[in-house]
Amino acid sequence: MEDQVAWDQPETRRSYAAYRLGALRWFAGGLAGVALALALSAYAVLVLKRPGLGVFIVTALLLGLFGLGTGAGGLLRAQRLRAVLQRAPWQPAELRVAGAHLRLIFAADEQAVPGNGADGEVEANAVDARLLTTSRWRVRTVVGYRDSEVSVCPARDGSYVLTAPGLHNLYALVPLVRPSGRNRP
Repeated sequence: MEDQVAWDQPETRRSYAAYRLGALRWFAGGLAGVALALALSAYAVLVLKRPGLGVFIVTALLLGLFGLGTGAGGLLRAQRLRAVLQRAPWQPAELRVAGAHLRLIFAADEQAVPGNGADGEVEANAVDARLLTTSRWRVRTVVGYRDSEVSVCPARDGSYVLTAPGLHNLYALVPLVRPSGRNRP
């Protein structure tokens, strides 16, 4: 599995398609909300001559703009994840969870990951990270893989793309930058 680039695997492409489809849904929903708000405002003023629908129109507009922003951000992140997946292979790691933080423990025969201190063998092959999401269902899905083997694809900036067998989605991880001596997961 480490011999080929992550993008060459069919499961990776399916996971990417699922991630991108979610972003497209947000974008389309936001576009529909903005279009509905504009259409209702024109209809309320010209035909009904009732400006009393303003609260509904403003709510639809704000929700539409939120959906557009979320969808556009998801599409940009999907492009970034695709670039990472086209450059690097999947690496196996064990996922440990402690609250909102994750720890990826790489196998001892893998290349050691610098930057987390020198508290022993486990510390040299471990990376502390957090999910780049605020969605509870996405966090719960990843937490369900606690103490399991997952696949991570490292990016050049130190972040990671995470997936697992049966997960059918991609998750972005950013490393934790904390001073030494603080509690870690």
